[in-house]
Amino acid sequence: QCSSGRIRWSLWSLPSLLPMPWCCIGSSASSSPPVSADTLLPLSANQENTQHSLTNHKQPPKNAILVTNGGDGLFIDRLRSSNWTVESVSPSSVEAVVSRSKPLLILLDSRIDDLPSVAKSIRSIVEDDSLLTVISDRSVSEKRRRSLAKANIVHFVSWNSREISLIEYVARVVGRLRILPALYTALDEVEEAIEVCDESHTVAYVNSAYERLTGCVRSQVIGQPDSEIRRKSLPSSFGGRRNCDWSCLRVSTSNAGHCVYLRRRVSEGFNHDQHFAGGQMHRDLSLKSIRSQGGGLVDAPISEVLSLLREASVLCEGGEAAKYIKDAVRLLSSQEIYAPSITRFRDGDRIATQYYDGLIRLQQPGRQRKRSVVDAYRDKRSCSDARRRVSGEVRQALENEHLWTFDVLQLERVSEHHALSQLALKLFGRWKVCEMLQCPEDTMTRWLLSIEAHYHPVNAYHNATHAADVLQATSFFLDAPSVATYVVESHAAASLIAATIHDLDHPGRGNAFLINTRQSLSILYNDLSVLENHHVALAFQLTLQQSNNINILANLPREEFASMRSCIVEMVLATDIRRHFEYLAKFNQMELTDERESEREAHSITICNMLLKCADISNPAREWALCERWAHRIVQEYFEQTREEKEKALPVTMAFFDRETCNVPLTQVGFVDMFAREAFSCWTQFARLPQVLKQLEAVSSPSRISSTSILMRGSRNFAEF
Repeated sequence: QCSSGRIRWSLWSLPSLLPMPWCCIGSSASSSPPVSADTLLPLSANQENTQHSLTNHKQPPKNAILVTNGGDGLFIDRLRSSNWTVESVSPSSVEAVVSRSKPLLILLDSRIDDLPSVAKSIRSIVEDDSLLTVISDRSVSEKRRRSLAKANIVHFVSWNSREISLIEYVARVVGRLRILPALYTALDEVEEAIEVCDESHTVAYVNSAYERLTGCVRSQVIGQPDSEIRRKSLPSSFGGRRNCDWSCLRVSTSNAGHCVYLRRRVSEGFNHDQHFAGGQMHRDLSLKSIRSQGGGLVDAPISEVLSLLREASVLCEGGEAAKYIKDAVRLLSSQEIYAPSITRFRDGDRIATQYYDGLIRLQQPGRQRKRSVVDAYRDKRSCSDARRRVSGEVRQALENEHLWTFDVLQLERVSEHHALSQLALKLFGRWKVCEMLQCPEDTMTRWLLSIEAHYHPVNAYHNATHAADVLQATSFFLDAPSVATYVVESHAAASLIAATIHDLDHPGRGNAFLINTRQSLSILYNDLSVLENHHVALAFQLTLQQSNNINILANLPREEFASMRSCIVEMVLATDIRRHFEYLAKFNQMELTDERESEREAHSITICNMLLKCADISNPAREWALCERWAHRIVQEYFEQTREEKEKALPVTMAFFDRETCNVPLTQVGFVDMFAREAFSCWTQFARLPQVLKQLEAVSSPSRISSTSILMRGSRNFAEF
């Protein structure tokens, strides 16, 4: 049952599978003393095969405790000569010693008083993998044996015996038992799916990656017969241009052959037999393969090319080829790899240069070095909002706006549905947006109130409070030092404005609905990012309309206005969920090491696009109380859209959002699996915000889903829930 030979030899190659860099992962065996690799040798290994290993490795010491009031014998001497450490303790102090040393063997002197009581006391604190044995100078009577059996002691040895082979055998079993929790913990951290079958070809173990990548539940798989057809029928989660197949590693043990099936990526032309000849497993160690534990949804061809080039540069590091490969990676990492570069025209073709500027590029690049957020806002927290008159409740609700635990729904309540304008006034003041835009504060106030008024309060989800929530998340992400280092000052201001307007005038229906109903907006924007184009276009129409007197961009020079507008438009368009994986792939292929000044602005835009995308879908990463309420709101909109689609005989966009049959928790977990987990895994690793990813995983955990689903049983519709 301890999977004795089941995973032993496959684990020699675990270092190549474990996440990098090295980290400590707790397991239930963390308090046990370390066990060396020798402990994992086969219990009945062939003597010839194991002798070489035993002679080249010093065997680890094995600890035992002798509970006695005084005494010694040949048996104890034999243990000590076989690398055992035997500590003699009195019955009164045995509990403290056992708790401290976690012995493999506990010897109880048969001569101590009230032996059964002492044995029961030790058994109550000792680990199940410690062996309790009575040591006696004469044979133990049957009556005495029955008495000790009540304390689960059935093993007896003689003081004068020199035979310790059974004790040695048990020690090796115990050593292997103690290391197994740590090994299983390591297997659960491996990104490749692993299935282990015993000698009867029955599934004995699958790891967490197996569950994530195949969609099968561990409890339903373990105990099932081994089936190649079943493995091949499992859904593939790996995209791109690499093969994904199951590799079988056969394990020879003392009794029968066990099998370890590993689902791994195999590069084109990869020779499996040759690669595993040395007992090692291959893993893609691309520097930019930042993906979640359930990864594999995002593998654009350009990402695969960059990954392969980076691997090649490592193989020829130091040579001239490495330099050319590095330059190729830099060029391919460009935002527009097919756009011509103006550097080709610099040396003489003046007409071509002007054609390029006038018809292709349209906007002139700034000649000034862009300051990072770190440079520009070192003292941003010193900004005071004392001049703003707000109620005490609103001021209190805004106190934690810099924390991830900020409750925007509480602000919505106390501000009477003016959460966006109230929060934006404080955040724009803290980030000195008015200074950046050279805009009077009263103009900014009027602009925010106008923007807020063009959100639809009747929408359950896509309203001004959602915009406020995205704005707060954007500010929180910008606060992260690793983000601020790479984001330039103007892009930080643009991202805050983009967050504020990103769902302006949202009708409460999705792009697919507008296209299927042939709405004027879908015709206007040719079915491409319909709502996103409308949000940002309306925002600029309102801003630039002179009669509104709310032009916060009026004082910007023409060049800076064009740059700011371009950034805001791109960031809002990046929130189109249809292009989610495209932007995620661009973010992952970004190379920030040895960043050139010419690349700084492009990288900053890429980071801000990703930042706003994550802020827009951040509800599942909030605390459970907030996450649950946001989930209720979004499904309300989807329920209404589904109802209207059915009434108008339109294609149903998402049929599972039927008010009468919808399993709300599963729909939200499905969204996390499809979109949020991958994005937040990449983003939080870059931004160094592990607590956000941890919160996302906690909210979408099986226990949380199960408890929420139970609450829904018996509710005939969502409103009752």
